[in-house]
Amino acid sequence: MPRSRLGELEEQVLLTVLRLGGESYAVPVARELGRLTARDVSPATAYMVLRRLEGRGLLVSSVGTPAPERGGRPRRFYRVVDEQALPALRESRNAMLALWDGLEARLGPS
Repeated sequence: MPRSRLGELEEQVLLTVLRLGGESYAVPVARELGRLTARDVSPATAYMVLRRLEGRGLLVSSVGTPAPERGGRPRRFYRVVDEQALPALRESRNAMLALWDGLEARLGPS
């Protein structure tokens, strides 16, 4: 049975690709995720998660034109598959909100 829930980093990478819009590749995903979360995410880690999300049908990829600055290697661009990814993100968000529900007073302001 395939795993349906998103892991924390999967959720964050998926949200970052969605936020960046259009097609994204690992380097800007890692940068934006780091900027938003103050989390140190390498492009290699972002790439690994992007491939995993693609394998789960939440992203699709396309290969760009070979780039001389990359030694002739092309970039792999990813985009969100709305009909698969958005329900998964909603489920993840709802689960997190249920965990936080009623704890605001105890935790205080952010």
